[in-house]
Amino acid sequence: MAKQTAPRKTKKKAAKHTPAAPRERLFTVLKAACAILVVLALVVIAAQRFGNVTFSSVGDWARSLVSGMQRGDGYPYYFEDSSVVFVDRIGSDLLVVTENETYVLDATARRTNTVQHTYTSPYADSRGGRVLLLDVGGTTYRVQSKSSVLFEGTTAQQLLTGALAKNGAVALATRGDHAQSTLTVLDSRQQEVFRWNCAAETIVAVGISDRGKRAAVAVLGAENGELYTKVHLFDFDYNEPVASFTFSEPVSGIEYLSENRVLLSGERVFAMVEDGTLAWEEDLSLNTLSAVYTSDEHMTIAAFSKYGSSAVKILRAYDSKGELLFETELAEHVKNVSCDGRRIAVLTDSYLYHYNRDGERIGASVVDADSIRPFCDGKKTYVYVLGGIRCYSATETETGETAAED
Repeated sequence: MAKQTAPRKTKKKAAKHTPAAPRERLFTVLKAACAILVVLALVVIAAQRFGNVTFSSVGDWARSLVSGMQRGDGYPYYFEDSSVVFVDRIGSDLLVVTENETYVLDATARRTNTVQHTYTSPYADSRGGRVLLLDVGGTTYRVQSKSSVLFEGTTAQQLLTGALAKNGAVALATRGDHAQSTLTVLDSRQQEVFRWNCAAETIVAVGISDRGKRAAVAVLGAENGELYTKVHLFDFDYNEPVASFTFSEPVSGIEYLSENRVLLSGERVFAMVEDGTLAWEEDLSLNTLSAVYTSDEHMTIAAFSKYGSSAVKILRAYDSKGELLFETELAEHVKNVSCDGRRIAVLTDSYLYHYNRDGERIGASVVDADSIRPFCDGKKTYVYVLGGIRCYSATETETGETAAED
């Protein structure tokens, strides 16, 4: 169970028509250009007002609009070699990370944006159509969109882990210079906005809020021969944690559901902190957390091993407030889970199941045993398998037919 400690605060398609005359055609083009300018202006205003849309994301949207006219050969997609390290999502597309490069696969399996890297141990965190890619144990990192590398950077000390905010801010955990480990936060312009030194413990997990104004870390330490985990919450107006919690079990995942709501997870930890207070904590003395995923829309799906069994799973879905949407059981081994704002994907050894927000199963597709991880994207779910990526309809039945949706 978690134990909260008191915080220390220090302030700081168109219809057919007859051919138009040259002047009329020019007028049509000018109208279209004006419409595009109006849309871009509105986007920029939104960017300035809300902070979650940047000029780089506007450019990325424009490039995607143009490149969207080109198409690939469709899925399944097979990798060209066996050097793929992992696959992650980047907005509605997929980022493939190999030993030497990264590239993006769009909805038609068209390969775009190939970029070389020299990372020995790459790690990725995806938010809002961007990915933070860093070299664990090295000192280099970068943030890239679907179409380009937005920026690259280096750190003075070895990187441990990191997190990316929706607005483009980056939180990096490194080995410390004059401390055991250090948390450094950079805004979307790569300007340092916060730094915290952890004197005696090692940072093992990091989370950052959508607006890049708050962050949280899980640290691992030892006392009297016993390991412990602490979670510290930070508001960048203060130099020290605004709230701290101690757990007897490791915390390996931190997700901000809102500026004031943080989801904490680990094999034997599943809890939510709200307004600096522990709102709820699941009792995992009998059940263990085997898979968890939180979408960009802040929906969460979690699979628990019932009584520690690998063959019986409890599935629970939560909304952005951390409130339970549904709970159901599945008598199969669950490899991994995924979700977006509307649908949930559950990958087992033999099937890919889809559920809606009410917990109703809306699809079931037969999958091969080499399936690794699902990526839920509306009516389609991509499944990363050994040697490639396959695509399934969310309402497909076991016979390959498509079920009618409600």
